[in-house]
Amino acid sequence: MRAWALRQLKESAGSYAASVAVVAVVSAFAVLLLETTEVFSAVLRDAGFDAVEAIRTGMAVVTVVFLGIAVVVAGIVISNTFSMVYAGRIKDIALLRLVGATGSQVRRTSLIDGVIVGAAGAAVGILAGIGLSFLGLALIEQTTGAVLPFVMVPQLVLVPMLGGMGATTAASFAGSRSASRVAPIEASRDAAGVQRVTEKASRVRVVLGLVLVGIGAALLALGLLAGAVGPLGLLIAFPGGVASIVGVIVASPVLMPPVLKLASRLLPSGAPARLAAASSTSDPVRTSRTLISVVIGVTLLTMFTVAGEMFLAATREFLGDDSGQTADAISGLLTTVYVLVGFSVVVAGIGLGSTLSMSVLQRRRELGVLRAVGFTTGQARLMLMWESLLVTVVGVVVGLLLGTLYGFVGANSILGSQYFGPPLLPLGFASVVVAGAIVFGLLASLAPGVRASRVPPAEALRVA
Repeated sequence: MRAWALRQLKESAGSYAASVAVVAVVSAFAVLLLETTEVFSAVLRDAGFDAVEAIRTGMAVVTVVFLGIAVVVAGIVISNTFSMVYAGRIKDIALLRLVGATGSQVRRTSLIDGVIVGAAGAAVGILAGIGLSFLGLALIEQTTGAVLPFVMVPQLVLVPMLGGMGATTAASFAGSRSASRVAPIEASRDAAGVQRVTEKASRVRVVLGLVLVGIGAALLALGLLAGAVGPLGLLIAFPGGVASIVGVIVASPVLMPPVLKLASRLLPSGAPARLAAASSTSDPVRTSRTLISVVIGVTLLTMFTVAGEMFLAATREFLGDDSGQTADAISGLLTTVYVLVGFSVVVAGIGLGSTLSMSVLQRRRELGVLRAVGFTTGQARLMLMWESLLVTVVGVVVGLLLGTLYGFVGANSILGSQYFGPPLLPLGFASVVVAGAIVFGLLASLAPGVRASRVPPAEALRVA
């Protein structure tokens, strides 16, 4: 089994490129956050500042929060990749099961993929993060004259390495579950590699998702009520936001396909758009994971934007003409948050492109049939483009709605006793996000579209 796993890993190395890139981005992000904390703490310590440890603890909390967000998004993307890779190995797994391999043995072999992919991505990310840290310190010295030393501590290597390997190992184990549970005879009949949600699993997902969303909604409402009394309503609203977004993630393979189907009615007429709509709902697990990674990134950006605008409105109301300095501080903080959350958006973008590229590999027979009956290379590219745009735009719209809700509740759960305001979503921000999503979707579809257009009909039809 181990020899088979290593051989399959070698053959599938190209399919894991996106996962390595995702781990590298998150690892580099971790190094930058950790190094920033160390350098800032060292500067304060040298200056004789008394509250160094308190500030260091606060920065550590910020690091854990934003790194945790990036890891969650990365885990979704990587799990999707592993699921699709193992779906493509379904026939080999069937043969192993026929000669006596158990499902647990198949799942254990997936850990080899997870450890190697995680270690490779983390190593690249650590080196990139250290290089970017040196570059950043040099730029600061050049622009301000301040000489800041690079602080090398063990956690710069240990945290991203252990985190990367842990995330990919967990994602590989989760991604291999479906393939490992398939009966040998059923696996040998499955050529499409489509991950379907059984009726029982659908019911469980819907019930669990609705329960979590209901609990989350109740806590969000209680947080608003508590915020009207004092500033501690956020302590109630925060777990409500976590519970509700987890509920959306759990139920997404069941709830998102109808949303995509409804949104697909806005697509233009024509074979490429219609086939893109059908393809986006043909594999609900794959599509929902890709969509959710976009949703999380946009939700975070929108949440902080709405909350920040509401804080600015409250500041202007209370301070009037004297609000300039405070408003500038809030705007600067928002910019910092955008940069931190931006890493999650980058991870989501890599995941979208990866999913489309791998779906082309798994749909060679489908593409071959289309080409054989007259589908042109341009139509193949258009199909992938519409599929990418559909998933991206739906993810952005859902993210805008959720982010506006969370930002509104978060701000009022803190400010409600002094200032209870409506949700403020700047039109410019929403326009930029939607426009960015369109560009995002177009760019993500370029490479998969080229790959799809190059599938020769006869070669694709011979794929077993």
